[in-house]
Amino acid sequence: MDNLSNKKELLKTELIKKIEDTELDSIVMNVMLKFIDRAKKGKNKYNTDMDRNDLELKDWINHSLEEQMDNMLYLYKAKTTI
Repeated sequence: MDNLSNKKELLKTELIKKIEDTELDSIVMNVMLKFIDRAKKGKNKYNTDMDRNDLELKDWINHSLEEQMDNMLYLYKAKTTI
């Protein structure tokens, strides 16, 4: 197993333990499930994940800016419908 795989396994074990040892509210649990579902969807759609090494910092910043721009559009649309 490579170093990244070992790190992922350790993190998975730590995550499971923390979930088992913590009484989480339904909101936190739902958000955690949504993050997991989103990660799966992204992996399936783009055939990569956030452990990728092919992007530079400026690329990550550009991705984030584009996501935030989309978010503003979604919020504005929602606001116009209430």
